[in-house]
Amino acid sequence: MENEKSFEEKLKAWLFSAKRVAVVGVGNAMRRDDALGIEIVKLLQGKVSKRVSLVEAETMPENYMDPLLEFRPSHILIIDSGLLGKRPGSAKLLKPNENVKTPISTHTLQLEVFCAYLEKAISAKILLLIVQPKDTSMGEGVTKEIAKAEERISDLLIEILP
Repeated sequence: MENEKSFEEKLKAWLFSAKRVAVVGVGNAMRRDDALGIEIVKLLQGKVSKRVSLVEAETMPENYMDPLLEFRPSHILIIDSGLLGKRPGSAKLLKPNENVKTPISTHTLQLEVFCAYLEKAISAKILLLIVQPKDTSMGEGVTKEIAKAEERISDLLIEILP
C-alpha cells in the first residue's frame, strides 16, 4: 500500500471522534478486483462492535440509503476500487468530491451524488477508501495483490473502528 504509515495515520485520525461508523463496500463481484469493497465488508462481519454498520452495497449503494439514514452514522467509509495510477493494492483516502476514475462503470449512481445526498441528509463525515485494482475483467476472485490489500485493510479497520 502506498505510504502505508501515512494512510493508517490519516484513517485513525479521521475515525478518532467517530461515534457510529458505516462501512460501505462497493463493487462488482463479477469483475475480479472490483469486488474488493464487498470482500472487505465480509471480512469485518462479526469482528466489529454494534457501533459499526457493515453494508455490502455492491453496484447499487443507493439501495442502502434508508438503512444508512436509520443508523445515523457520524462517519461513513466507502470502500471501492479505482484507478489511482499506482501499483495494484495501493490505497488512498479521498473526499467524495475528489475525482477518481473507476475501472469500469459498475455503479448505477455516481458515488459523488450518493455521498452528497448522505452528507445533507445526516450530516455524516464521508471518506472514500480507494484501492488500485490489477484486473477488472469478467471473472470471479481477486488477484493476490488485492487479496493482500483486503487483509491489511480489514485488519486495520478491526483495530481502529469504535
